[in-house]
Amino acid sequence: MSARIQVPGEPIRPVDLLPVLHELDDALIGAAAEGKHISCRAGCGACCRQMVPISEMEARYLADLIASMPEEQKQRVTARFAVVLEALAAGGLLERLRAEPPLNEADRTRLGLEYFGLAVACPFLEHESCSIHPHRPASCREYLVTSPSENCTAPRADNIAMVDLPAHVSHVLYRFGDGRGEESTRWMPLPLLLEWVAEHREDTQPEIPGTELFANFMNKLVTKKPAG
Repeated sequence: MSARIQVPGEPIRPVDLLPVLHELDDALIGAAAEGKHISCRAGCGACCRQMVPISEMEARYLADLIASMPEEQKQRVTARFAVVLEALAAGGLLERLRAEPPLNEADRTRLGLEYFGLAVACPFLEHESCSIHPHRPASCREYLVTSPSENCTAPRADNIAMVDLPAHVSHVLYRFGDGRGEESTRWMPLPLLLEWVAEHREDTQPEIPGTELFANFMNKLVTKKPAG
């Protein structure tokens, strides 16, 4: 696999590198998926009712994306965030999601199944398609199903097959808020991003030359550390 990616040389924040990392992720995914039948299609939104883990970088990026939307669209999207939070609260999951997310894979799986059982659609889902598809989180990009799409309405370990990726950009993002990848793994469920950003808007973000920032990211990506 080869890909040409342009990285700014001037100092930037980790969140400013995200569009470049989207390109990198897409290249990795495209190479891994070559020759495989991908079941995912526009209009098939079953996976958009799963718990989507996002990094703090992605939370900032998506909050800025919402802020840049035309006023009518912005109001529509933020209203859907409020509806999702209400549904999660009614289902008894909201406070658990606001607590420290589980890093143990078995605990994440159990929580994810409870979340899916509530059938709460992603705030960005419109007409069963992603309304921010070019800007979607890495965990969404990396979720490529090769098993029949109808299985996605009741996913189990034995009925869902996915494209096996050589590396997961999402896993590095979860600990890349410092721009070096030396942080502990941190992620949040996507519906919490607006309240998290509101609480952390004034936090100091590191600024590192773009080429150095990208090199730091690639160093962590190739070490293939586990997500947790």
